[in-house]
Amino acid sequence: MERRPKIMEKTRGGMTKKAVRSVCGLLAAGLLAAAVMPMHAAADEEEAQPQQITEAEAGIVTFSTDYPGVTIKPGGTSTFTLYITNTGSEETTVELSAEDLPEGWEGSFKGSSNEVSMVHVGAYQKKEDSPSLSYSLTVPEDTKEDIYTISLNAKGGDVDESLALTVKVDAEEKKIGAGEFSTDYAQQEGDSGTKFSYTTTLTNNSGENMTYSLSAEGAPEGWTVTFTPSDTTTATSSVPVDAGASSTIKAAIVPAQNVTAGEYPITLVAACAGETLELPVTVKITGTYSLTATTPTGNLSTSAYAGETKDVALSIQNTGNIDLTAVSLKAQASTDWEITFDQDTINEIPAGESAEVTAHITPAKDAILGDYVTIITASNDAVSSDCALRISVQNHTSWGIAAVAVIAVLVLGLVLIIRRFGRR
Repeated sequence: MERRPKIMEKTRGGMTKKAVRSVCGLLAAGLLAAAVMPMHAAADEEEAQPQQITEAEAGIVTFSTDYPGVTIKPGGTSTFTLYITNTGSEETTVELSAEDLPEGWEGSFKGSSNEVSMVHVGAYQKKEDSPSLSYSLTVPEDTKEDIYTISLNAKGGDVDESLALTVKVDAEEKKIGAGEFSTDYAQQEGDSGTKFSYTTTLTNNSGENMTYSLSAEGAPEGWTVTFTPSDTTTATSSVPVDAGASSTIKAAIVPAQNVTAGEYPITLVAACAGETLELPVTVKITGTYSLTATTPTGNLSTSAYAGETKDVALSIQNTGNIDLTAVSLKAQASTDWEITFDQDTINEIPAGESAEVTAHITPAKDAILGDYVTIITASNDAVSSDCALRISVQNHTSWGIAAVAVIAVLVLGLVLIIRRFGRR
C-alpha cells in the first residue's frame, strides 16, 4: 500500500518532461514558419506587381464598328461609324488607310465633317470616349452584284490594327444606301407677292440614326427660305431622321418685294456626317404691273400765283416687276387752268426704277385765292396711277401792300369827313 504513491509520482515526472519538449518543438516550428511565410509572400508580391504594371502600360488598341457588314445598291453610299479603344496608359496617334477597294469605288475617313487621315488615341480610351470618326463608301453605278471585302487599317507606333468590312452589292436593295431628298412639284410659279411652298421628303437609307442640317443655296439677295417639319409649326435648321425612316419637311420660299419676272433656280440642301443631299427647285415669278405717280419728296402740296406758271417735279415709279413702256401723262384741273409736261410720254421705265418729269402748272388769271386740286394721271395699256396735287393760289405781296394802302387812305378820308361835319 505504501509503494503505489511513489510509482505514480515517478510516472508524472516522466510525462511532464516529454510534454515540455514537445511543446517547445512545436513552438519553434511555428515561429520559424511564421517568419518565413511573410518573406515568401512579399517576394511573390514584388514579382507580381511589376508584371501587372507592365501589362497596364502596354495595353491593347482595338479598331471596330457596330455594323461591319452592309448591303448597298449600285451607285449607293454607306457610312460606317468607327471606334478606337485603348486599354493602355500610353497615348498614340495612328494613320488611317483603306485596302482592297475595287476599281472605281470611293471611300474617305471623316472626323466630324472634315476628311481626315490620322486620329489621336487617348490613354484608357473607352468606346464612348472614341472621337467622332466614320468611313464613307460610295459604290459606282455599274458595280456588279456580289459580296466584296475591304480592309480599314489603323497603324502607328506599336499599333497595327485592321478592320474587315463586308459589302454586299444588291440592285434590289432599297432601304440601305444613300439618302433621298425629293419633292413631287419641283417647279412652281406665281407673282412677286406669292409665298412658294414645297412639300419635301427626306429619307435616311443608312443603318444609323442621322441628324440633317437644312439650308438653301442660290437664293437671290432679299429672299427667305425656311424649313418646317410636318410634326411641328416651328421653322428649324436641322431635323433628326431614324435609320430607314423618312421625314416630311415643308420648305417655304418668299421672294424679295422688288423681284423681277423670270425663273430662279434654288438648291435645297440636307447634310449629315458623310452625306450631302441636294434638291433642285425652280421658282418662276410671273409679271406684276404696278405704277405710282408722286413727287420725289412725297409732298403733294404746293403754291402758285394766278396767271403765272409753276413748275412741279413729278416721280413716276415702276413698282412692279415688269418693264413699263409708253407711259403717258395727263392732267385734270379747274377751268382755264393750263398744265403741260416736259415730256408727255415716257418711252420706258424699267422694273423697280422711276422717271422724273416736270409739270408746268399755270392757274387761271382770274383765279381767286384758295386751294385747288389738280389730278395727274400716268398710264399705259396695262396699268395707271393718279396723283392729286393741292395747289394754293396766292397773290403777290405788292398787291397786298397796295390794298392795305388803299384801305388806309379810305379810313383816313372817313375820319376827316367825320371831324369836319361832326362839328356842325
